Amino acid sequence: MPIYEFICNACATPFEELVRNGTKPVCPSCGTGDVRRVLSSFAVHSSSPNLGGQGASKNCSSCASSSCATCH
Repeated sequence: MPIYEFICNACATPFEELVRNGTKPVCPSCGTGDVRRVLSSFAVHSSSPNLGGQGASKNCSSCASSSCATCH
């Protein structure tokens, strides 16, 4: 039973949900079922081949964005 990250399409609230077989998550803020699963930042960092075991700081020197998901 994995925990997934979602964003509500109706109110843009991000949330995490423990998803069991066949369970459809609902937004905890507005109650709608119109949500989409997003890639978690943990999964991005752990599966990135460019990090080479050095952590996120390897890419930060060339990052121009202050809101980069890889660096921050």
